[in-house]
Amino acid sequence: MSSFEPCRFNTYFHAICATAIALAFVVSGQTVLAVDGDLDPTFGTDGKVLTDFDHSTDIAYAVAVQTDGKLVVVGTTYRDNDFSNEDFAVARYNPDGTLDKTFGVGGKVQTDFPGLAAVASSVVVQPDGKIVVAGGAFPLFTFLGDFKVVRYNSNGALDTSFGDSGIVTTTFPEGSYAFDVALQADGKIIAAGTVFVDFNPGESSNTDFALARYNPDGTPDATFGNGGHVSTDFFGLEDDAFSLLIQPDGKIVAVGSANDPASFYDFAAVRYLSNGTIDTTFGVAGKVHTDFGDRNFDRARSSALQPDGRIVAAGFAISQNGGVQNFAVARYTSNGVLDTNFGTGGMTQIDFGNCCQGAAKVLLQSNGKIITVGGSNGESSEDDFLLARLTPTGALDPAFGAGGRVRTSFGDLNGGANGAVFQPDGKIVAVGFQATGLEQFADFALARYLDAEGLPLPTPTPTATPTSTVTPTPTATSTATATATPTPTATPTVTPPPTPRPRPTPRPRVTPRPRP
Repeated sequence: MSSFEPCRFNTYFHAICATAIALAFVVSGQTVLAVDGDLDPTFGTDGKVLTDFDHSTDIAYAVAVQTDGKLVVVGTTYRDNDFSNEDFAVARYNPDGTLDKTFGVGGKVQTDFPGLAAVASSVVVQPDGKIVVAGGAFPLFTFLGDFKVVRYNSNGALDTSFGDSGIVTTTFPEGSYAFDVALQADGKIIAAGTVFVDFNPGESSNTDFALARYNPDGTPDATFGNGGHVSTDFFGLEDDAFSLLIQPDGKIVAVGSANDPASFYDFAAVRYLSNGTIDTTFGVAGKVHTDFGDRNFDRARSSALQPDGRIVAAGFAISQNGGVQNFAVARYTSNGVLDTNFGTGGMTQIDFGNCCQGAAKVLLQSNGKIITVGGSNGESSEDDFLLARLTPTGALDPAFGAGGRVRTSFGDLNGGANGAVFQPDGKIVAVGFQATGLEQFADFALARYLDAEGLPLPTPTPTATPTSTVTPTPTATSTATATATPTPTATPTVTPPPTPRPRPTPRPRVTPRPRP
């Protein structure tokens, strides 16, 4: 399932200048000028890569880039629609999109949590090259699981100096799930997600924002919150943190959605001091929630921090009149107030067609422009990768794709983008999944796009404080798994605005496991 569903990632540089937007290709004897948003033909096959983990259903949720330009992509893999065999899946690619055979077995690693369904949702690469992956593992047919944070050495082996043989488990009272992970400047690790306060199968459950902080060795940071973790409620209903930011001053911003009885689901954010207490100078008593108007389901799935301290949040907004779902973006000032210099009253929506689409990732360029990446569910049998670029004021940027939008199809079957990252040269790599046409099968899908206009923002360097307690108690096995090299797919199709529909579950009967 795509990450925007309404139910419950030595320096590598291509010499590229901001003035060299007019990169030229020769097609059928004619010279065609490439524009920002075009697929990069030097990546994979015509800009695209597909990777299979042992003839299974494989869905990528996040991507991170190493200092050498290699890409680390994480997600989940399972066979025969058997979620009880669902594992963390990690693949590493060379800058050209080929699998890095020095990682795991043939470029791939699987980590199994016996008896549990496991999904890796987020990834970050440490300065020493170690790879930190966060997600959740839970018993079949329930989301009452635990935060799972796994650290791998740079070769893909579990880092036995971290937690329990490379794995840390954080247990909240009713069950929990980690959606994002971030590194502090002092090497501590923060994971953010959802904790169940009151689980009611088949009904609406009460959930709260949940954060946990760990020392570099995976032990809970007792200086953070209550024994290393905190949870935050908005309205006593469903509140979910999907994204995490660390400010240069060490403050922590968690972004997601909150169920407001007055307006249904809203974008939501909470800011914490570095010790895990709520920062009451942000929003109202430390919290912000934003309703997109005629929408009964608004959810932020990603966030980014501008150099001036403003916060950009992106996700989707679904209208209660007609069920139309759009990309939704909001920008807040550093004190948590909607920035009226952006969009309309601090908000904007991006429509790719006549039905449904949602953003799963937001990226910031150094020139202030904003990239949003997600997926659609089309009127036909195909779902696509979607990208849009906004100007600093929230308008669609006509210099990107067709009128500010790009749609990429991998073929006649469905797929979607769940994560994205800038490479050091400004190119955009989006990751997600693509159905294969075989019963229950899907592959990791990657696409790389040209973006000569602006390089990514440098990562802010935060300063933070130690933390609390949650005992690492995992029992998991990691097995590097190969089988099948990435099978880059056919001809790229980048077209203007699509005609989508919402996608809780992919159509070619691939049933990606939803993240809670």
